[in-house]
Amino acid sequence: GAQSQVVGSVAELHRTADAAWDRAVAEPDAEAPTWTRYVVEPAEVEFFQGDARRRHIRLRYRRDAGAGAGSGGDWTRELLWP
Repeated sequence: GAQSQVVGSVAELHRTADAAWDRAVAEPDAEAPTWTRYVVEPAEVEFFQGDARRRHIRLRYRRDAGAGAGSGGDWTRELLWP
């Protein structure tokens, strides 16, 4: 792709973007040869919300044992100490 390359003009940017959108509409399943797709199937995810008084909220979600990758599985939500 041309990301971070110098573009000649705003008009060129618009023409190229319009052509890309037209192709995406005409061929929605077309692959972009410069892209790579990764599939991530986490067993655990943690979210953190900071608090000015340091009473941070930490939430951990764990995939339940036996819930194999790709199954969707059930998740357990846990509130953690900051």
